[in-house]
Amino acid sequence: GWRKARGGASGGKPMRIDGSTRLVGIVGNPLSHSLSPTIHNAAFDYLGLNWCYVPLPVEEGRLVEALQGIEALRFAGINVTMPYKTDVLPLLDEVAMFAESVGAVNTILLDKGRLIGYNTDGRGFYTALVRDVGYDVKDKRILVLGAGGASRSVTVSLALAGCASIVIVNRSPDRSRQLAEIITRSAPDIEVAWLSPDDNYDIVVAESDLIINATPLTIFNGSLRVPVSLLNKNHLVCDLNYSLYQPPLLQEAEARGAEVMDGKGMLLYQAAAAFEIWTGLEAPVEVMRTALLRALEEAYI
Repeated sequence: GWRKARGGASGGKPMRIDGSTRLVGIVGNPLSHSLSPTIHNAAFDYLGLNWCYVPLPVEEGRLVEALQGIEALRFAGINVTMPYKTDVLPLLDEVAMFAESVGAVNTILLDKGRLIGYNTDGRGFYTALVRDVGYDVKDKRILVLGAGGASRSVTVSLALAGCASIVIVNRSPDRSRQLAEIITRSAPDIEVAWLSPDDNYDIVVAESDLIINATPLTIFNGSLRVPVSLLNKNHLVCDLNYSLYQPPLLQEAEARGAEVMDGKGMLLYQAAAAFEIWTGLEAPVEVMRTALLRALEEAYI
């Protein structure tokens, strides 16, 4: 589980860069706070792989050139993050079904000159629920705040896992409708509804099993309401944001007896899934978890 980082992640020798080092990396903008290089390089180091993961900031309008460069430089693969997860789709040779249905790619494999796109975010969230919380999604009622890329990946993975219903709360009805259609296409039996933050959805909160904040907001002052007084031990409350300390929503939910989960697990398991796509090896998840925790601790020193 998520305890403070202990012990060394390194399996011994320091990383060496030479003529046979395989490269992977992350494309996005900005990348200064990305923990992905730390997580992946700890895994390569531990397994003694001559691989290196580098941040690749790409300015707006240069994504096509960036992908051509990655191909020319014979990268093994890359991650894609904001703001390019959707823009990258038409530039790929092949897109895995889940990534296609959510309309977002966060992992690319370069295979014999072909660019193959995947989305490991949804799988990352689902794995965190199962492995870190021991949660069974089947027949559960879900309430999700936000209808952006993170919300799409998470809700479609929950729909495919057999949840009963999903209610979307979002400012833009168009985006909510779009997300509802995406969910229904992937899992036609799921009940899907959407609400505006101005609606009174107290009863939905009370009746939900799983509540997810999939917006970048960690403080809800007037923009989105989360009536925490209605939370109790029957709820699991997730916030996809993460830092060394718990987001305020989770602190308040936990104080009322709810089970809580932040976004660290999703980050960890989406990275582990990407690692396995690129290397074909089982990811050393606990080593990656330790590296992630240590990086968060160092960010606060």
